[in-house]
Amino acid sequence: MGRGISILLVDDDKALLEILASLLEAEGHEVEAVPSAYAALERLRSRGYDLILTDLKMRRMNGMELLEAARLKNPKARVAIITAYATVETAVQAMRQGAFDYLPKPFTLADLRALIQRAAQARQEEAAADAA
Repeated sequence: MGRGISILLVDDDKALLEILASLLEAEGHEVEAVPSAYAALERLRSRGYDLILTDLKMRRMNGMELLEAARLKNPKARVAIITAYATVETAVQAMRQGAFDYLPKPFTLADLRALIQRAAQARQEEAAADAA
């Protein structure tokens, strides 16, 4: 898959969080996994990530609110929403708010790899543009 990227995983489903983190680390990515949007915002205060992969439905602060907060902090932030409650309306809303991608659950490892590959490509293009 090439060089790994830095990924912030956000999901209140602890089992899924651990499985995804293990899979992505095995693929060579640097992964931080947190169980809430508030914990994600704490991490975003001290560093940036190539990709923020967040669940849509979480307690207290949902993935759309995290998307908005992350994009306010860094307009170039790549935030992908994952959800078991996918609707056309939430997909459109997420993309209008600047989501990098929207991935309905259940998704395949191939789907996740493709999303991460697009994020890695976007990071490379951004780095090349900044260097020019």
